[in-house]
Amino acid sequence: MARAKANKKSDNPGVIGTTARESESGSAQDICSGRRIVDIPYLAEKLKCHSCQELLSLKNIEREKRMGLHSLFTIRCKKCLKTTIVSTGKTHTTRDSHQHADVNTKAILGTVHAGVGCTGLNKVLACLNVPTVSSNLFKRYEREVGPAIEESAKESCRRAAQEERKLVIENIDKLCDEL
Repeated sequence: MARAKANKKSDNPGVIGTTARESESGSAQDICSGRRIVDIPYLAEKLKCHSCQELLSLKNIEREKRMGLHSLFTIRCKKCLKTTIVSTGKTHTTRDSHQHADVNTKAILGTVHAGVGCTGLNKVLACLNVPTVSSNLFKRYEREVGPAIEESAKESCRRAAQEERKLVIENIDKLCDEL
C-alpha cells in the first residue's frame, strides 16, 4: 500500500508557496529535475532512516521542498518503508530567531559582494540548470547579510583610521620637516 502511494503522480507537481516550493511525483528523477547545490559531507551524514537507521537512497525521494537553493527531501526507507526528511545542508538561526539555510546566505552575500543582485544570480543558476531564487527570498536574505556587510565595512574603516593615525605619530618629525 505504501508503495502504491509513493508511485502515484500528483495532479499539481509544482506547488508554489511564499517560502518554499514543493514537488511531488512518481520518481526521484521527476521530482528533482536539474541540479542542486548540496553540502556533501552533511548530506551523507543525514542519509539514515530515523526509524531503523538504514542508509537511505536518493533514488527513493518522494518529495522535495525547496527554499531557494536549499532543499528538504522526503525519502522512503526500503527496509521499514517509513519516510525521513533529509536536508541538503546546514542552517543557522538569524538575529530575529528565523532559520536560514547557509547556502542561501552565502549565495546572497556573494551576489551583493559582486554587485549582481537577484537577476544576475538567477541567470547564472539557470545556465547551471539549478532552480532559481525568488525575489522575496533574495530580499529576506539580503536583509540578513546587509547589516553584517555594513558592520564589516565600519570595522575596516576604523582599522584604517587607526593605522593612519599610528603612521602619522611615528612619522611626525618627517612630516613637520616637509611642511
